[in-house]
Amino acid sequence: MSTTEFNLAKAKSGVRIADFIAFVTDRATEQVLKSFVLEQAMPHVHIAIGGVDDAIAYLAKLERSPLFLLVDLHGSSMPLSDLGRLAEVCEPSVQVVALGERNDVGLFRSLLKIGVRDYLVKPLTVELLKRTVNISEGKVSPVVLARSGKTIAFAGARGGVGVTTLALNVARYLAEDTHRRVAYVDLNVYGGAANSMLGIQSNNGLSDVLQNVHRLDPQYVERTLVAKGSRLFVLSAELEYGAARPFPEGSLPRVLELLCDSFHYVILDVGNLIDPLAMDAFDHASRVYLIADRSVHATRETIRLLRHIEDRDNNPPTSLLLNNPNAATAGKVQPADFMTAVGRSALYEIPFEAKAVTVAENLGEVPKENSPNGFMQTIMRISNDLTGQHATAERTFFQKLTFRRG
Repeated sequence: MSTTEFNLAKAKSGVRIADFIAFVTDRATEQVLKSFVLEQAMPHVHIAIGGVDDAIAYLAKLERSPLFLLVDLHGSSMPLSDLGRLAEVCEPSVQVVALGERNDVGLFRSLLKIGVRDYLVKPLTVELLKRTVNISEGKVSPVVLARSGKTIAFAGARGGVGVTTLALNVARYLAEDTHRRVAYVDLNVYGGAANSMLGIQSNNGLSDVLQNVHRLDPQYVERTLVAKGSRLFVLSAELEYGAARPFPEGSLPRVLELLCDSFHYVILDVGNLIDPLAMDAFDHASRVYLIADRSVHATRETIRLLRHIEDRDNNPPTSLLLNNPNAATAGKVQPADFMTAVGRSALYEIPFEAKAVTVAENLGEVPKENSPNGFMQTIMRISNDLTGQHATAERTFFQKLTFRRG
């Protein structure tokens, strides 16, 4: 391992102490760092070739952590987990700057949440380091995050559990009752059910933006959306069955980034769980709702899917929704047995509402009901979890439903 040290004082353990420590994985970045510390006349510096594991091994030997720590995430398959291990050998005061090769907004936000001060994308330059590390003030320059919307993914443990029904009604409630701007993205590019449930036609906008991801801007994306009212907008596609997908993998994150700049919530209706679009959805979700019914198969798949979703780098908070899309029959898994098997509680169990929901879906309307514990009450509670509104709004909502029905 190549190491550069400048005028370092020795610790009692025999390992040198530094104000600025950097572990990087390539020589070009090492040379930039050398130029930076020489230009800044930094006297106590340790620069080495290595990754997160090398940084952990080195810092574990120090009696005091450095003021600044720059660590290269190249080669790290689970950067958040690796930085968590790094935090265990660092004092809370150390200012960590992560370095990587992916211009990934989701990763950037996740790193900030766990305490990393900034995330820099290679190639590194002296000027970029000067803007990031303020030597005279002894601190990393604060990152100003623009206000951004949240990406919420809805996925099913199996087909027919009501993913689109729940996701679409949450989106509609957020738009119509909480006055948020909502973009609903149906990831079934061969035609999902959302457009039928809203009474609108697809313009193949999703396919369009995914094909042209390298020249997208906010105006381009806005033009591809189909409006349902003043606050709910739909992005979908209806490719011909058997037609090849006309867009490359890895296009969705840029689309989500632009949508989050313009909408409070981006609701992702995740269809085929092995579709690359589903993988991108989970990788960039702020939160995931996993929907299951009371079947043995759904119980087994829920266990697998929870592990699949939560092992991702962004580790999105995942909530279980136990839906009853069909009438009660003998032989269904009991809710208590379901939750025992999967090892966690369901956030809500959605009651069976045959007439109200079916009629509303066929007419493209909001379900009409007057039950205080019915389907739409649960939709309201899920939406309030997202917005942070208190459940005291339930009485007002019940009154609105009664008025609508009358």
